[in-house]
Amino acid sequence: MPKKSSRSSSLRKKRGGDLLATHRHWLAHAEDIAAQPVSRGGSPHPSVKVGAVLVDLEGKLIASASNRFAHGVDRRRPERYKDGSKSLWINCAEQLVFAMALHKRAHVKGSKLYVTLEPCATCAGIIGELQVKQVFVPVGAMRRYAKLKSKWKSSIEIGLIKLAEAGVALTAIDVKKQKPTR
Repeated sequence: MPKKSSRSSSLRKKRGGDLLATHRHWLAHAEDIAAQPVSRGGSPHPSVKVGAVLVDLEGKLIASASNRFAHGVDRRRPERYKDGSKSLWINCAEQLVFAMALHKRAHVKGSKLYVTLEPCATCAGIIGELQVKQVFVPVGAMRRYAKLKSKWKSSIEIGLIKLAEAGVALTAIDVKKQKPTR
């Protein structure tokens, strides 16, 4: 289970900025990527639009992507959207963000991944193998995807175990801005 970051926890300052605000910024960016029109790289999935952002050790963007068809694969064919086969055609956002990082020859060891849904078992394995330091998701991420099938929920549960065993910190961030207390 991801540890929850709350407003009441002490916020550390990092390079003159609020760390929680930084996490919220990158998670909002991941949400924006997933929600973009398909023609601009957004997710073609009708109900499970996932975005991922990979950030280096200095807090700079390495790559961002949504779950979508791989480049060159025809997304306009209706049979590829049928239940049971969509997941075979649409790549996970995490996989695509790592492919983009590879194309850039970016160093990903120790990086941070911001994703709108907890990683599946396959992506968790890749995250561990690449030695990504931390993964951040919105609080209650899986609950936000009402149409997520049970096979994906099971895959995510296995993914959470894989991340924990690989020593990858998974942190749930409250993405709702809260009013300051006085």
